[in-house]
Amino acid sequence: MKKILFLIFTMITSFSIFAIEGILVKTTDYSFQDKWFKTISSSAPKLLQCDTVYKNQTIFLTAIAGGFVFDKNDMADVDYSIKVFNPDGSVYFSQNKLEVIKGTVGNKNNWQMSRNILQANFAGDDSFGNYKIEIQISDNISQEVKKINSEIILVELPNYKKIKIDQEKFNSWIDRYFEHPLPITAVHNYIFYSKSPLAEDDSKFFPIFSIFLEIFKNNKYLYPQVLEAFKKEDEKTRTYLIYLIHYSQMGTTEFFSQLKGAEKLIYSEIKDSKLPDFYGEITDPSQLDMLWSTFTAGGGYQPILKLIKTLEYTKFQGKLDQFKTSKQSEEDRQLAINNAIYDSLTWSFSSNCQQHVLVKSYAKWALQFEDFSEVQKNELKILLDKL
Repeated sequence: MKKILFLIFTMITSFSIFAIEGILVKTTDYSFQDKWFKTISSSAPKLLQCDTVYKNQTIFLTAIAGGFVFDKNDMADVDYSIKVFNPDGSVYFSQNKLEVIKGTVGNKNNWQMSRNILQANFAGDDSFGNYKIEIQISDNISQEVKKINSEIILVELPNYKKIKIDQEKFNSWIDRYFEHPLPITAVHNYIFYSKSPLAEDDSKFFPIFSIFLEIFKNNKYLYPQVLEAFKKEDEKTRTYLIYLIHYSQMGTTEFFSQLKGAEKLIYSEIKDSKLPDFYGEITDPSQLDMLWSTFTAGGGYQPILKLIKTLEYTKFQGKLDQFKTSKQSEEDRQLAINNAIYDSLTWSFSSNCQQHVLVKSYAKWALQFEDFSEVQKNELKILLDKL
């Protein structure tokens, strides 16, 4: 998949001459709205545009507008219309007068993204080829329009076996996945992981699996590749694939009913087990790793929000030292673990804020707009101030 990474510097540009301007957003990044709406307006988010898609892959289409005018009551009124054409020139679908902004705007210089998001999934009977896109952004006050022409190319999903990988490439792929997402390499990378020494380290399983789980849950068009791999790979890899198919909810009743022998028993065990709920009560440091991994895989806001809320664990400071002289009951042990969770959280949060602009941007937005407790708010402010 060809990806185009662009930074919208013009989002904070002041217009000396008002004229409607606009951008067509066409992306397969399911967290792009988080990156736009959950970051402070003074920071311009990176949006991943795409021009190539595969059958059953979801692509999101919407408009961003700037340079619009306001009426005497300081109200704006902007909408957009869109048409997508089949490779033969016929209309694939169209929508008219989708609202971009209608009403007041907090900062008149900020560009506005429409919350009317169109989702397209090219189906099995759709033709491969170029799908032209026409979009018109209309300022209903100035009566000016901005027309944009673009296209989406529907291509056949490549064979996962054609992708070459080694440990260095795997590490690079997984460490900053949300910045350079390549889901079509996910199957091959997962197979590589299942056969690597990393898979022998149980302590690393949940964090690494969480990355793959997030990717496959949101890219179910990869299921045919997973099925192909399941038919061809060795017994150990097939076990890892059953695990993935079950928890990503890709598998069909037919698939699971056809499992036999050891694989049927493995599936029965997997089906009766549960992954740690990292959005529930945090009782183990591994849940923090799973939250960070989920963020790494998608760049979404929710894992960061949960991590911030867990700063409430500052109340457990000192419990590690107290554990040494306590009765060392299960309750004492959990209090000490909660202290360790807090220590790990504050270190990892500071480290990731320094490594990833998006983490810091989410944190700043959350501090300003989320309904946190005083403890959570103060802890977050302390962390950001240190940066």
